[in-house]
Amino acid sequence: MMGEENILTCILAFLAVFVPYLVATAWVQTRGRRRSDSFLKQLPAFYRMSWRFVETISIGLGHDNALLGPARREKYTKAALKSGYPLTAENMLAGQIFGFSAGVITMGLGFFILSGNVRAAFGLGFLGAFLGWVYPVMIVEKRAQERQREIIRSLPFAIDLIASAMRAGLDFGAAIRHYVSLGSKGALTVEFGLLLRQMELGTSRLEALEEMEKHVQTAEFSAFVGAIAHGTEIGASIIDTLLIQGEDMRRARFNLAEQKAARAPALMIFPIAMFILPSVFAIVLVPVFLRFKAAKGG
Repeated sequence: MMGEENILTCILAFLAVFVPYLVATAWVQTRGRRRSDSFLKQLPAFYRMSWRFVETISIGLGHDNALLGPARREKYTKAALKSGYPLTAENMLAGQIFGFSAGVITMGLGFFILSGNVRAAFGLGFLGAFLGWVYPVMIVEKRAQERQREIIRSLPFAIDLIASAMRAGLDFGAAIRHYVSLGSKGALTVEFGLLLRQMELGTSRLEALEEMEKHVQTAEFSAFVGAIAHGTEIGASIIDTLLIQGEDMRRARFNLAEQKAARAPALMIFPIAMFILPSVFAIVLVPVFLRFKAAKGG
């Protein structure tokens, strides 16, 4: 039976061959596929620094692979669309594989080289592997949640502004162009810019809105697209539909704020019980205890 030192020696020997091979392969395969700086700036820091390796692993994985099943592919694709990052499901899985390998090498082998403790190195190696596997997906999903919240906050004002522009005589496309031209930075402005570009290329209004719905993926925007589609079918005024949707969204935001405010007392119970009440008891009871002790001693 092999000892722990022999197992670790085999792992080190394997990585001594595999890591240089991976570096050389990444350099050769991505040399002719160098991405522009504008593309890399759209990526989070982890993917930006490791993009050559991620792209190489993505090419090696291919479109059809056992690790990326239908459920995981759909989950990763939706997360990438909602986050706004130009990533594919293969890129996210490749990021996990790279993070897994980097976590094992940096935490496990790095600790072993510094300390020589095999058991602790194995434990840290497992921890690094777990963190490296989870982190690439976590940063995309976190960005997706933040982007959705930002869009929900900005949507009522955007709808009111578009409706006001249409009441002033602009059509739907010109009203969106007016909103985008205001120069306000945000995820919703970017999405409306993509919507405007699709409409300028000949895509119909409803098709462009449905494509934007795939990127936004919020219930509020889905209701907005559904209302415009229904109003177009029955011949209703788009301006009235926009005004009604804007009012409904503001009311929904107000109700959501009320629900969060109603949950605040319940959320405060734990910090009050853990931090505030012990301090109050200490301030009130410690002087009483000291006086009792002094009187008993006297």
